[in-house]
Amino acid sequence: HDPSPHRVVVGGKSLLLQCVSLVLCFSRMLFAQAYTTFNRFYCKVFLTEAIGRFFKGAAKRCMVDNTSVVIVSGTGKNAIAAPEMKAFADRFGFFFEAHEKGDANRSARVEGPFYYIERNFYPGRTFEDLADLNRQLGDWCARKSHRFLRELQARPIELYQIERPHLEPLPIYIPEVYDLHSRMVNLEGNIQLHPNRYSVPDELLGRRVQVRESIEKVRVYHGH
Repeated sequence: HDPSPHRVVVGGKSLLLQCVSLVLCFSRMLFAQAYTTFNRFYCKVFLTEAIGRFFKGAAKRCMVDNTSVVIVSGTGKNAIAAPEMKAFADRFGFFFEAHEKGDANRSARVEGPFYYIERNFYPGRTFEDLADLNRQLGDWCARKSHRFLRELQARPIELYQIERPHLEPLPIYIPEVYDLHSRMVNLEGNIQLHPNRYSVPDELLGRRVQVRESIEKVRVYHGH
């Protein structure tokens, strides 16, 4: 699992996006999405989509680089995952492991797909917005799982049928991923979240509210 910066034209504008991928190393099944930024919230959103919808299970070990998005201290075999990321991994029955610095064999497993995405997915395609890009990218990953790989003498989707029984089963319930914020309602009846302002009922002026930010919605709660 790894992110990589890609510059892409979306809605007529050139954007620097973080392309994020997850690869099953036996079958070479690949899933990727793109985001405007990449932090622990987006990491959990991505892995939930990849594990819960696309792969329908998780490998017991998820190899990552020494990124601070997942790793809170140490490197390689001494790396320690951030508590919230460990709790997230526990939900799906896997653990994060950081590869040693300079271990090219480990990083190559995801660098190759990024190279492939840059040269085979983006060229010739147009994207209305980020949601449109990710829909197309998800469909493209599904189609490419049927391509014949000469070095494996098989198609990823065929090897995935062998690999899938060995994946950790999904939990009965997969909760929505959200970030929790505390905000004070200003005198104009708005709360600020990132660069955006959201209006709330006037009776909440000057009160503190709880804001739940998911990938598609912002929900504001006061009391119950």
